[in-house]
Amino acid sequence: MYSLVLDPSSLIPCGEKSEEDKKAIWELGHFLYNVRRATIYLSSDLIKIYKTKVAPLLEKHHPLPPFQASLLNLLPQLMTKITKSRGCLCKTISLGVCVFHILETSRVKQYDVDNIGLTEEDDKEVLRIALASAHQETFLVTTDRHFFNINWAKLQKRHPNEAKKVKIVKPNDQYLICYFLVDLL
Repeated sequence: MYSLVLDPSSLIPCGEKSEEDKKAIWELGHFLYNVRRATIYLSSDLIKIYKTKVAPLLEKHHPLPPFQASLLNLLPQLMTKITKSRGCLCKTISLGVCVFHILETSRVKQYDVDNIGLTEEDDKEVLRIALASAHQETFLVTTDRHFFNINWAKLQKRHPNEAKKVKIVKPNDQYLICYFLVDLL
């Protein structure tokens, strides 16, 4: 089992990205649809970002990779899950063979990621989720360059155990793809 945190940029196979990134996102959407042992970590804030920013872009892009198409159909259910079950600490929901794990807001917010190189609150939320889910090796998948320029020394000083388990990767990262291929065997 391995953990994934999907930055919104890693889900949208169109827009102002290189052709290589678009192709990698497309391939990631096929891999994610078929993997058996992946847990995708989210927060209620990230689900809202997916709903307001990712979904409108995906709705304009057809055909979609199977994972993104399934995610688009699952978003209303995820939104209902976060609004109806406020009393639960963490929530899980399955999409085919993947499991979505929605982390408790207070767990995510405990990670300080200010002044390490990320300026957008959405990006900070994604990194906090990765740190909160780092009880095992966690892949934060993104196409945004600024994630690769964060101040790791500062982050590791603040959150040493979690930071060493987080790997920030592009959708076509060979290490990530090896995990998928092993899972598909």
